Amino acid sequence: MEYLDLSPYDYLGFPLPMLTVGWLGRRHGVQGAGATPVTGVELRRLRTASQRLGSITLGWHDCAFCPDFSGNGEYRYYLPRGEIYAAPMMIVHYVEVHGYRPPRDLLDGLRLVGKLRWDWRAEHLHSVLLDQSADFDFRCEAAELWPRERSTR
Repeated sequence: MEYLDLSPYDYLGFPLPMLTVGWLGRRHGVQGAGATPVTGVELRRLRTASQRLGSITLGWHDCAFCPDFSGNGEYRYYLPRGEIYAAPMMIVHYVEVHGYRPPRDLLDGLRLVGKLRWDWRAEHLHSVLLDQSADFDFRCEAAELWPRERSTR
């Protein structure tokens, strides 16, 4: 799977809108590779934010640029201003080994990450949970995410 950075996420169903980062492949290459390299502080923030793996599937995705790495699953980054980014679990590998530079919006947003506020995301998850006609997978995702959103109200 390959996306240009900041494309709308549509790979797997999810109850909240997300943008993609780090979905690299041969067609678009290593996005941001010519830009200023990620600093040590930015890499630490990205690693810290990339702890909880979700959307694990039955298959593995091999790195398109080297034979030594494959991954499965996604990280989601919930930023305080309301943005949500989805990245493959390979994002840190792409940064460290292939010089990938995530978009500035994500790197800047990771400086501000702390407790999430009760905002439109929590309200939407709440409505998905209560909607018995909603997609079952969406309701499961909402059930998993909503307590984290709600706890900071």
